[in-house]
Amino acid sequence: MAIIEYNNNLEDYDPLLNESGYYFLYGFNNTIIYSIKFQQQEQKEQQEQQYQSIFPRCSQMSMIGIHKTLTVQDLQRNGEILVKLNDHKILTNEILKESIEFLKKQLYSSPTARPFYILSFTIINETEEIVEKSPILFFQVLSKDLDTSIPIDISETKKIETSLITEELKKSFNLLNIKTIKPCSLNIISNIFKNNNNNNNNNNNNNNNNNNNNNNNNNNNNNNDNIYYRCENLSDSSTPNIFSTNSNNGSLEKKLTQYLKDNSKLTNNNNNLEISSTFEILFKITKSIDSLDSITTPILSLNLNGNNGDDNDDDDDDIMISTLCLLSKNDSILKSLNIIKQSIIQQVNNVNRIKNFKALHFQLPFLPFPITILFKKEKGTMQVNDNDNYEIRKKYHTLLGLPLNRPFLKSNLSLNLNNKLKQQQQQQQQQQQQQQTHHIKNIHSNILMESKTNGNIYLVEGSYDYYHYQQDNFDDNGWGCAYRSMQTICSWLRYQGLTNNPIPNHYEIQKTLVDIQDKEPSFLKSKQWIGAFEITLCLDHLFGIESKILNITTGSDIIYKSREIAKHFQINGSPIMIGGGVLAYTLLGIDFNESTGETRYLILDPHYTGATDNIKLIKDKGWCGWKGSDLFRKDAFYNLCMPQIPIDL
Repeated sequence: MAIIEYNNNLEDYDPLLNESGYYFLYGFNNTIIYSIKFQQQEQKEQQEQQYQSIFPRCSQMSMIGIHKTLTVQDLQRNGEILVKLNDHKILTNEILKESIEFLKKQLYSSPTARPFYILSFTIINETEEIVEKSPILFFQVLSKDLDTSIPIDISETKKIETSLITEELKKSFNLLNIKTIKPCSLNIISNIFKNNNNNNNNNNNNNNNNNNNNNNNNNNNNNNDNIYYRCENLSDSSTPNIFSTNSNNGSLEKKLTQYLKDNSKLTNNNNNLEISSTFEILFKITKSIDSLDSITTPILSLNLNGNNGDDNDDDDDDIMISTLCLLSKNDSILKSLNIIKQSIIQQVNNVNRIKNFKALHFQLPFLPFPITILFKKEKGTMQVNDNDNYEIRKKYHTLLGLPLNRPFLKSNLSLNLNNKLKQQQQQQQQQQQQQQTHHIKNIHSNILMESKTNGNIYLVEGSYDYYHYQQDNFDDNGWGCAYRSMQTICSWLRYQGLTNNPIPNHYEIQKTLVDIQDKEPSFLKSKQWIGAFEITLCLDHLFGIESKILNITTGSDIIYKSREIAKHFQINGSPIMIGGGVLAYTLLGIDFNESTGETRYLILDPHYTGATDNIKLIKDKGWCGWKGSDLFRKDAFYNLCMPQIPIDL
C-alpha cells in the first residue's frame, strides 16, 4: 500500500476544512497539496474556473480524492454521540458509502486515470467551552473497486511541511512564467491561440481513412499562424533561445529539451518554487515561415495575413498576458508547449470577463507554488489600485480560505517577475547571503511559558528571526541595538506575508531617514543611535506599516501600560520595539495579572554578542527571557514602537 503524504496546512492551518461539507483534494502522485470546497452544481463550474485560473497550469496536478468534514452530531447512533475523534471506526458504513458515491459522481464528470483515490474525513466536536478537531482519517478506494464500495483503512500517512513539498516539486517540474513582451490587442491574442488550438484539435480528430485530407491539413498548417516563444534564463545572461509551435522543426525541440534540462540544474536556498526562467510570447503571423532570424530580438510583429494588424481595436482593449505553468520534466516538448498554450487560452478566456486587467502573482505561505490573480488596472496605465480591487481581493480571500482581517493579495505583495530587475535583486541577495550569518527563528519557543503572576500570558503571534549585535559581518557593538530590533520586526513582517521587501541593513535604514529628510546627509555611515520614532518612520516608508508610539515618562509607570500592551498582542501580535533614553530592546510578550497589575516582560535583547547558534547560552544568560518591571529605570523615559497590522484585507 502506498504511503499518503499531505500538506500539514490541510490539518493544522487550513481554515476551510473546519467547515462542514465536501472538499476536493488536489495533488500529484500520492501527495495531497491543497483542498477546494465543493459548491452546488450551479456554482461548481464557476468555482472550478476560478481555481483553474489562479493555480499554475500543470499536466500532472489533478483531483486525487475527496474530503468530508463532519460534526459529531452527524455520527449519532441511537441518540449517543461518539467522541473518539481519532478512531476510524467512528465512521459508519452509511457515511463511507455515501462518500464513495459522491466520489464516483465527480469522477464521471471529471475522469482521471489513477489506480486508487483517497477518501478522508475530519470530525469536529464543538461545545460552548471548546472546539475539538480530529486528525484527518484516511481511506483508500481502488479504482477497480469503486462499484463494490470497499474502502481500505490507510494506517500509513505522512504529514509534511510545505517547504518539503516544494523540494519534491522542484525535482519533477520546471515553473515557468509565460508573458507577452508588450501590450497587444485582446482580439488578436484570442484569434491566434483559439484558432491555433482548434486547428490542432481538428487534426487530432481526423481518422486514418482520410489520408488525403490529413495531407491537405498538414500543408495548410504551414500557412497558419505560428506562435514563437523567447526563453530567457534569469541566471544566465547569454542570448535567449527562440522556440515555435511548429512541431516539424526538430532542432527547436532539441534546443528546448536542452534548455529545460539546463534550467532544472539551477538551485537556490529559497523555500519557494523559484521562477528562474520566463517564456515571452512573440507573434510572427505570416503566410509562411521563412526564418527565425527575424525575431531573435523581443519585437512584437503583428501582420495578420498581410493586413499589417489593422484591427480598429480600442487601445484600452490591449492586454499583457502573464501566466504560470508547471512543466513536468518527463513530458514531451510538444506536450509542454501545448500546456503553455492552454494556460494562455485560459487567461484570455478570463480576460473576456475582466476588461482592462493586469495579472499579478503571489506566493502564499501554505502553497508550494505561486498563484495568479487578475486585477483591474487603472485606465491608461499598468498600475493596480488596491482600493478599486477590494471586492476582487475579498472574493479570492474567501475562495482560498484566507482571513478577511489581514491583507495577502495587495499589489505591493505580488512577486516581481521583471527579468532584469529580478536578476539584479538575485545578485544582491546572493551577496547579502554571503555576508549574513544565521539568525535563530522563534528563540522564545525555548523559554518556559508559565504564568508567575497568576494571570495570563500575551505573546507575539507568528514567526520572527533574532537579530543582535555583530551579526552579518557588521560590528555595531555599542550603537546598533535599535537597528537590530527593527530588523527583528521586519523579519516578522516577512514571515506574516505582509511584505516581500528585503530586511534593510544599517546603511539602508540610515539612507531611508536621510531620503525622507528626517536626518542630515552626515548621518549616513555614522554610528548614531536611533529610537522608536525613527523606526516608526522607516516601517511606514519601507513597508507601508503604521505604528503607534506609546510614551512612558518614567520606567516606574510602565506597569500602568500593561493592559494596553496586552491588547496590542491580542489584536496585532507584532513584536514591540522598546526605545527611549537608554538601551533598546524587543518585547515579545507579557505575563499580566489584571487584578493585581503584576507584570513580567518577555525581552529579546539585541545586545548579545556571542555565538549566533548558542541557544543554551542565550537562554541561560537571559538574552531572551522573562524580566521584571525593575528592568525599566525610574530616571529614564521610554517610547514603545507598536506596529499596527491592517485589520482589513
